[in-house]
Parts: sequence; C-alpha cells; structure tokens
Amino acid sequence: MRKLFQGKNLILIIGVLAALVISVLFVKVPLPTILLPAEKIPGLKIGGFQFTNTLIATLLADITVLVLGLLAVRKMSDVPDGLQNLAEWIFEAFDGMLTDIGGKEKARAWLPTFLTILLFLLFANWWELVPGFDSVGVIEPVEVAYANSGVTRGYGISEFAGITTLTKDQVILDKERLGEIEAEAAAAEAADKEYHPEETTGGYVLTPFLRAAATDLNLTIGLAFFVVLLSHAIGVRKMGLKYFRRFAMPVITGMKPIDFFVGILEFISEFAKIISLAFRLFGNIFAGQVLLFVMSFLVAFLLPLPFMGLELFVGFMQAFVFAILTFIYFEQATHSHAGDEHH
Repeated sequence: MRKLFQGKNLILIIGVLAALVISVLFVKVPLPTILLPAEKIPGLKIGGFQFTNTLIATLLADITVLVLGLLAVRKMSDVPDGLQNLAEWIFEAFDGMLTDIGGKEKARAWLPTFLTILLFLLFANWWELVPGFDSVGVIEPVEVAYANSGVTRGYGISEFAGITTLTKDQVILDKERLGEIEAEAAAAEAADKEYHPEETTGGYVLTPFLRAAATDLNLTIGLAFFVVLLSHAIGVRKMGLKYFRRFAMPVITGMKPIDFFVGILEFISEFAKIISLAFRLFGNIFAGQVLLFVMSFLVAFLLPLPFMGLELFVGFMQAFVFAILTFIYFEQATHSHAGDEHH
C-alpha cells in the first residue's frame, strides 16, 4: 500500500485528482437534451420522408458491417490473416456454440442470421462511444425545439476557432412564452402552414446528427417483430400447418382443459417475446446513453472513462443476448406440440 503513494504513482494520483477538481470547478459542459423519440434532422428530408438521427446511425451500422465483411473476404487465402482471420475465428467460435445448443444442421442453417443480428447490434451500440455521436449537429433556438419535441430548456452559445458550441448558461422558457408558441403552432396548423417560431430568449438546443440506433423504439420493436415472425415461418416450414397446433389444443399433459389453457399462454408468450426483446435492448442502451451524459455533465475529465468501458461491455452483451435469444426462438419453433414427439 505504501508503494502506491510513492514516486510516479503518487504523481499520477495527484494529476488525476487535479484534473477532476479542475473539471468540476472550471470545465462545465451543458447536459444534452434527453428525449425518448428520435430527433428529426432539420433540412434532411427527401420528398415527404423526414430523416432522424437514429435512422442515420442505423444506416451507418449497416454500412460498417457490409464494409468489414467485404474487406474480410476480398483476398481469401489458405493461411488467413488480418480481417479474414478474425472473421473465421468469429464464425468458428459461434458455430461451435450454436451447434452445442441446437445441433450442427440448425447451427449452419441459422448462423448467418445470428451473426447478422449480432454484428449489426454490436456496431450500432459501439458507435455510440465514438467522439461526435450526440455532440455534433444543428444548433436551433429552444423555441423551435419546443415546437418540434417539447424541449423547454436551452443554453447560451459561444464560438471557438470558428466552431459554434453551447455554453453552461441555461435558458428556460417561461409559461407565458410556452403559451405563445402553442397558440402560434395551433394557428399555423389550422392554416395548413409550416410553423417557425421566433427566437426571443437567446436559448439554444443541439439536435445531433447521430444518436445510438437502439435508443429508438422503432428499431428495437421492428427487429423483435421480424425475429418472432421469422421463427413462425421456420416452424411452418418444418411442420406445416400442424405448427399452429401449439396455440390451439396442444398435447402437453393429455388433459384437454389444461392443454387449452397452455395454448392460450403460448399465444400470449409470442407477444411477450416481442416486448421483452425490444425493451431489454432499448432500456439498456438508452440508460447507458443517459449515464454517459450525466457523468460528463458532472465531471468532464477522466470520470466518464470507466463508464465508457462499461458501455463497451454492455453493448456487446445486449447484442449477444438478442442474437442468442433469436436462435433459441428459432430452435423452439421446430418442436411439435401435436403429441407426436416425446419431450
């Protein structure tokens, strides 16, 4: 213990503590706006389709997976190295794991789907930790942000090296101004016109270009719905219409009243799968995003680093859990509940 507070270790500890104190006293960053819905990016609209920051992050994760996959197989060799070596190691590791769970035939059939979901969610979650995510975007007056998404708190702005940034000075819309904006917005809607509120308070809000894809319920619910729907397609392909027997009088106990009740529970469980898959992923990634916001707001230097390491692990685990549950649902769909199997 004494060696810990001697020589270079002591200097390092003092330096870290000094950085934390300076950060608390002199380096204040504004707390990013925390919104449940994805933010619309001003000016990024094609036809009647409005792009959001989570949609762009989703496309970025897609492109990342495609580019790395193409680079891995661009120059295949018998003695793999680089990305090819990594890709083969990932393939072999998860192929062995899925084979232990469902057998070789099922593992080879569903491994592409498993890895696609795993890698997509992995990069979608990890991109959140790259500098620029949630911090580079369009700065708008808080009145505009309130009209678009209900934000009532803004910040002052300043310029450094030609870059406009938010400051720690808070501006909060009062009730009178909120009422004016609501009345003006209602009048514009009645006249079928676009509403552009005037800036009067000097407060501004950042709408980031990129936000973690899984913090958008549209993505998590859509992906969960696709997985459950695909599991039913696999079941029908394996057993035909007999597959639906699991929801109407499955043969489980041999007692019809109980089996009928089990069938109802099976039907309800399909909706529970969608909810659990979607909200587990969304909740963990959204909470991690808020945690990083708050830690950086409290102490800008050094303190957020351990939490970034935690989010690196959480991002992988949530991607893995979603992918492995997908495989398990596929495997369960291949078992008959019509009484012609021994369980």
